[in-house]
Amino acid sequence: MPEKELDAGVFVPRFYYMMRTRGADGMPPYKTRQYITLCTPMSSVSLGRNLAMIVTALLASYAFWDAHCPRTTRRRIRQKDWYEQLPANLDEWRIPGNCLEDEERIWLQLDKVLRQWGITQWQHASGSALKAPCTAPQLSSGFGYTPLARTTPIRLGQFQYLNPLSRAARTQEGHDIIIRVIVIGQEGHEHLKILRKLTTGALSLYSENHTLPTFAELHFEDIILGVFHKAGGSVIEAHGAWARNSTGDIVDMLLQMLEDAFSDNFIVQWHPESLAAKKISTSRPRVYLIDFEVAIQFPEDCPAEQRVCVGLPLGGSFPSPEMYNRQCPPEVESGKPYDPFKLDVWQLASSLHKFKSKIPAIDDTLTAMTDGDPIRRLGAQQALDRLGQIVASMPLKSLLFEPEGAFKFKSGTN
Repeated sequence: MPEKELDAGVFVPRFYYMMRTRGADGMPPYKTRQYITLCTPMSSVSLGRNLAMIVTALLASYAFWDAHCPRTTRRRIRQKDWYEQLPANLDEWRIPGNCLEDEERIWLQLDKVLRQWGITQWQHASGSALKAPCTAPQLSSGFGYTPLARTTPIRLGQFQYLNPLSRAARTQEGHDIIIRVIVIGQEGHEHLKILRKLTTGALSLYSENHTLPTFAELHFEDIILGVFHKAGGSVIEAHGAWARNSTGDIVDMLLQMLEDAFSDNFIVQWHPESLAAKKISTSRPRVYLIDFEVAIQFPEDCPAEQRVCVGLPLGGSFPSPEMYNRQCPPEVESGKPYDPFKLDVWQLASSLHKFKSKIPAIDDTLTAMTDGDPIRRLGAQQALDRLGQIVASMPLKSLLFEPEGAFKFKSGTN
């Protein structure tokens, strides 16, 4: 619309705002322009009246936006500021600073969006320990239990995290979960791809697949959070910690773990604690495999001799060699291609170096799994077969004794 020309020869600019209305016949919305004069000759309209009209127009525009702007769009606008304060990559999230406050700040920023999804974070207890909130009744998800030998399931309400990439929380229905940062921007997509392959579809239905199922994925901007059911505890606590596990309990877990590397990459439904109950339980806990951050996958048609790696297993929040502080066998540092599956076996057995079963055949098998020569070192299937034969040849009750190096408990300790 051309601007109106006044008698005095002054062109008066117009301010307009758009309105959407719907016809009485239900036809699609059409646009109506409402024009307001911004300035006119002072002789005809006062400046105060002009300002009042501008304010009226702005208020009308806001009222229209408030009535028609989707709530999700508004939430996106408000979240943008604090989203930019989150770590830009997995490495920064894993080590956000030099103090506990830096770790807590990250998850505090996410608290609003998690609550919109009906998720309440566990409360900070001390150090890297979290405790369950006093919200919603705690319900079993089938992944975490406690034996009757304990008078209370108090340990199910505790969680010790290794780094801030993981956080314990509770759904509004009462299920305890672990939230794990999987993807940030361009990082973590291979991790996500492997998780989806192992935890969905036909592969997830095999009993030999010990991968912890993915409960849900939460997508926020370019961040993807994996949600998993919280299990009873970490396998790293099976020996030398609070759990009163017998040699038989630990060997049973070991038989399920010959698919990964470190014992802290496994969690367990519950610690049997046969020493506390003074009997072998008729039910045995299932061990679950977690954390594929530095995992690799080969095509199914890849020949065995080509399934090799060179150097340290880096990636995700371990982008450089100085970040990787786990022990490795000699071949990894040789600079030559090596069998990554033999690396897994070496690292698993090495993480159990303090465990001594007092049964020569079992201890010799663990030693063979850490042989410095990868050719002589047992493979996963070889170790599984050998340990399985040893255990099958012994009565279960013969394994109901305390392994060497077990934590010593005071009388009456629960």
